[in-house]
Amino acid sequence: MTTRSILHVRLHRVPFAVYGETFRLLGDITPVVQALPPDSALLDVTGALGYFRRTPEGLADLIATRLLARFGLLAAIGGGDSPLLAGLAADTCTPGQTRILEPDTDETRRFLRSRPVEALPGIGPKLGRALARYGITTTGELADLPLPTLQRIAGTSTARLLHDRANGRDPRTVAPSGPPASITATRRFPTDVLDPHQVRRTLLDLATDLGARLRSQHKTCRAVELQITYADRSSTTRTRTLREPTNHSPRLADTLYAAFTPLGLQRARIRAVTARVAHLAPAATGHTQLTFDPQTEDRRTLEPVIDKANHRWGTGTLQPATLAVPRSSRR
Repeated sequence: MTTRSILHVRLHRVPFAVYGETFRLLGDITPVVQALPPDSALLDVTGALGYFRRTPEGLADLIATRLLARFGLLAAIGGGDSPLLAGLAADTCTPGQTRILEPDTDETRRFLRSRPVEALPGIGPKLGRALARYGITTTGELADLPLPTLQRIAGTSTARLLHDRANGRDPRTVAPSGPPASITATRRFPTDVLDPHQVRRTLLDLATDLGARLRSQHKTCRAVELQITYADRSSTTRTRTLREPTNHSPRLADTLYAAFTPLGLQRARIRAVTARVAHLAPAATGHTQLTFDPQTEDRRTLEPVIDKANHRWGTGTLQPATLAVPRSSRR
């Protein structure tokens, strides 16, 4: 039986748009590529090793070199004979590093047993704390724990899954899938802007636009990206992951404000602002957390009314009062 060879590629500070473009490059290596948003991909390179006549280390080096040359991206790459080992190996790499775990070796077994239990997929902070109360802090200690004892702590189905993973058993395959869709909005200023308040007004404009487009497509998002382009055409990008999916414009605006404020750009000359929403999902599958804030709930109630009015009489018919001023040009 041919031993599988899996690579876990984690990209360093990759914008949504570039993340999508990297899949063309990865697809040139192997057609079996699975997106792991927001910044990673899983590759089954078992067949590609013979085609490129390279070892897993050599193929990882080829991928890292191409990503750096084409996109200027550093990648942390882990490898193993399963998605589990590849992911754990990538977790120990800094950007630009590669670590390949050889199957069925003492070194790989020692590596697996030394990992903290929280490194295993399926163990979140709550379960990690529960295991720690029983003195279980490493994967090796978890692997040695009798299954009936683990079942009492984590439940029957979860315990079996974690017991297998702690012992290095992972039958999962790489399921080919592309990067998730995203929606982008950009505002370019006629002249470079120095006023942070004008930028914040633009962020509100972007959030209003993106929220309306999400609702018109019956979608929600789980991630928001802000990109600031300066007068010298350099840019800064910040990404925020939301606690729950949303298509609520004020929530998007608050997220963009939270990404923009820490940048401290009081003296920067800003030429354009771009916002993207990603990790889209059908709105019907999401849920909305009640806030018990009358103002927030009133805004949510009004949004469908505003959307209908703007659809019937044109964009901007109803909008926040802050935006009732001449807006920057749109792309």
